[in-house]
Amino acid sequence: MALILGLVLSSLVPSEANQQVFLPSNTARTLLGRQKRANFLLEELRPGNLERECMEEICNYEEASEVFEDAEKTWTFWKTYNATIDACVSTPCRNGGICHSAVSEYNCTCREGYGGRSCEIESDKCTSNPCKNGGWCRSKAAQYECFCETGYHGRNCELGPSDCSAHGHTCDHFCKSQYGNYVCYCTQGYKLGEDQRSCVPEVPYPCGKVLVPSSIEDTDLVLRSIDGDQHCRMGEYPWQVLLKSDGEIFCGGAIINENFVLTAAHCVNQLRSFTVILGEHNLDVDEGFEQTLNVSRINIHSRYTQATFENDIALLELETPIEFNNYTIPICLPETDFAEFFLMNSEYGATSGWKLKQGRVDKSVLLGVPYVPFIKHAKCEGLQPFPIVHRMFCAGFEELVDPLCYLTRGSPFVTKHRGVWYLTGISLGQQDCKVIPVYTKVSRYINWIKKIMGQSRSGL
Repeated sequence: MALILGLVLSSLVPSEANQQVFLPSNTARTLLGRQKRANFLLEELRPGNLERECMEEICNYEEASEVFEDAEKTWTFWKTYNATIDACVSTPCRNGGICHSAVSEYNCTCREGYGGRSCEIESDKCTSNPCKNGGWCRSKAAQYECFCETGYHGRNCELGPSDCSAHGHTCDHFCKSQYGNYVCYCTQGYKLGEDQRSCVPEVPYPCGKVLVPSSIEDTDLVLRSIDGDQHCRMGEYPWQVLLKSDGEIFCGGAIINENFVLTAAHCVNQLRSFTVILGEHNLDVDEGFEQTLNVSRINIHSRYTQATFENDIALLELETPIEFNNYTIPICLPETDFAEFFLMNSEYGATSGWKLKQGRVDKSVLLGVPYVPFIKHAKCEGLQPFPIVHRMFCAGFEELVDPLCYLTRGSPFVTKHRGVWYLTGISLGQQDCKVIPVYTKVSRYINWIKKIMGQSRSGL
């Protein structure tokens, strides 16, 4: 062993032959720079050296202990040194990020929904506007949640109430899914046409059909609503009724069929006897088409709350059937999905009634406001001194506060689709007449209305 070691060491001493090949050491260092001492031959035979083991290279705990030869000193050094070379020791990656370390540096691989050097930034998933059809978005860490407008559903509010949402526009009236396809069907008083899509009247006075010429063109609706005269022609709103008690006008309503009239609960909540006037137009003139009928039964919604006007709706059953003519025609009741998917997403509707101020008639002729824009629920909230729940909706704009706010309570709000008018709202009770009016959303009460009518002696 000693002989071998001697031979190795003697080989390291320059001979005369190789002195001519190699430069002097001081000259070579100026050309090649300083090399790591840890890399030359027989390194392990040298005693521990802190600079060689842990500064020029990355050492482990055992190598550090050889330098200090003291457990306490080694541990004190190792805690600081290890944190320096392994930046992940301090767990810098937040929110479940995975840390990858280099010497004194780290990189984080972040979970979905987070970003930043240390995964400290929560991504806002709503910035891309993922919610469709008017839905509003709430960001939640790695995901988001959509709150959909009435009539839509799905993760991104991309779906309508049924498979018919993609095809419902091809039906004149209603649509329903059937065996993976859809079929069209019609409201009462109409039958399906030969094309299986159109709806053809099968009675002389079908609901929602105005049989007298309109007093204004559709292109002038806004002009008449805001700046023009709201007086309408006789028969232009043939479903409008008038409620009288002791000869005094107090509310309005809408004809549903020959036996029923819909109004607001607050109108009839305290009454036991009153009459319904149909075919009325000018209160000062007997025009020959008026009908006065008595009420046999008052059906007020069981959850009507007077303080907040929730469920402010009532169905009146008449003692004798209505006789229909060009000036007295029922308004169509929509199907719930059809109302909320199509009608409530229309640009505007129409309303009518007699103008009352301080309980007295201010205008004797029936008023009709043909252009009343729907207002989004979010904007509607906070406008009234009572909560605007999802069984209500707002419609109108500031220029329409008068006469809209003073029209007879319980009067109908109607919406037209493919030439047929449908009932979408009933005006609420006392409101602040400085803001946009609020209506009960009839689509939420279709089942309730049909149930009562089905249980009555008159039936449908």
